[in-house]
Amino acid sequence: MTPSDGRKSILDAVIIGGGPAGLAAGLHLARAGRKALLVERAALGGQARSIALLENYPGFPGGVPGAKLMKIWAAQAASWGLKAKTGEAVAAARNSAGLFSVRLKRGGTLKTRCVLWCGGAGFRRLGVPGESDFAGRGVWNTADEAPSYAGKTVAVVGSGEAALQQAALLARSAGRVYLITRSGRLKAHKLLRERFCNSGALWLPGFRVASLLGGGRLKAAELETVAGSREKVKLELDALFVLVGKEPRKVPAAWARPPAGFFEAGDAASGIYRQVAVAGGDGIRAAMRCVRYLEEL
Repeated sequence: MTPSDGRKSILDAVIIGGGPAGLAAGLHLARAGRKALLVERAALGGQARSIALLENYPGFPGGVPGAKLMKIWAAQAASWGLKAKTGEAVAAARNSAGLFSVRLKRGGTLKTRCVLWCGGAGFRRLGVPGESDFAGRGVWNTADEAPSYAGKTVAVVGSGEAALQQAALLARSAGRVYLITRSGRLKAHKLLRERFCNSGALWLPGFRVASLLGGGRLKAAELETVAGSREKVKLELDALFVLVGKEPRKVPAAWARPPAGFFEAGDAASGIYRQVAVAGGDGIRAAMRCVRYLEEL
């Protein structure tokens, strides 16, 4: 390999994560003429693909399914020449010359001048006995990843927007839906509270899940009161949906603080403001900073 060949193999940017932030960042970089590669371990669009209907995304008065919107974004990014690769980044490092190395789980290392971390956020776990045993066998995060529970008894844990929205959605087909919350306050905004209250789902405030029971599949949840006697109640269930918040995915790197040329965007960096529109704008902002950095090299 000649020195010029080596330089040609170096990317301007590697975008890790193909959700709204990563797609928007990749689109902007490709449109700016930069040699960028997006690395996504699953399907492009990330968790946004599982949203049944986005009602607050500008430009769609009647709402738009998350999967449809992400398909449009991916097609637009590809039209500008953005390349995407299926893979999972397990390590990132920066050498003294200012070049990054991104190592992939299934082998291979990418050399790049910049890294955009758009790794998103993962669902928090309850951390109770039986949760791991029944993951994918009755314990889920979202309805789109689970089989149909039409006519069955299900429960949702959580008091935020995602939990109330999920409970109201499940109530359209499930036989009975419970919403389990530790407090007596629902944290979602007024519209989602009203929809939940009109859905027919049953609210169980003041309880937490103590353990999950069953054989090959989930059969029941053991609940205990948060205050007072800690009385326990056995709730027979066919499925439990856990929506108690998210944790940003950590950057797979050893540095104490992000070095020059490293940028973060989307749910991995936006705190509580986890919306598709916010993530998309944040991705473009990170890409703009990346372009400026590259121009100043």
